Amino acid sequence: MIEFAVALLLWLLIFVPSSIIASLTSRGSPKKAGFVMQLTMFPLSFAVMGAPRRIGKVWIRLEHRIYPPAFILGFGASFVINLLEGSPSVPMEEFMPGGMERLLLLLLLAPLGEEALTRALVEGYLLSYGHFWDAIIFSAMLFALPHWAAYGKSERKRVVVTAGAFILGSVAGYLFALGA
Repeated sequence: MIEFAVALLLWLLIFVPSSIIASLTSRGSPKKAGFVMQLTMFPLSFAVMGAPRRIGKVWIRLEHRIYPPAFILGFGASFVINLLEGSPSVPMEEFMPGGMERLLLLLLLAPLGEEALTRALVEGYLLSYGHFWDAIIFSAMLFALPHWAAYGKSERKRVVVTAGAFILGSVAGYLFALGA
């Protein structure tokens, strides 16, 4: 059970500073906030992964071989999301920048940031302790949770997007766990 508390703390160690930085720099623009948040998640995740491997009495056992599969999964997921972006059930214009910023966000920053955090850091940590299905489900929940906030005005959109993120996170987590 301690592994899940540590995994949640690792996630919060990245997510909270990314959120604070995004809030401070976005000047109230959800489009800028999402971009900045994704931009900061990746380097913060790598900083934590490169930090000393001991947190209190718990050792973090991460291996560098898990990073490439996590990023490949992230790129694939972002590509699929980008294709579905025009769907009426998932309109992204409320919080997504346009043009080159959108492509940079969806095809580079989001996969790197989210996969480094949820797959390589959280799921990789839990898998190192032998938690197969629990690691998949826990990391998928943490992956889906921030997507709930993206659609603050519509319950229906929140449910659709969060459920979709959870399903996508579960599939990506399963594939990652098989290859990790």
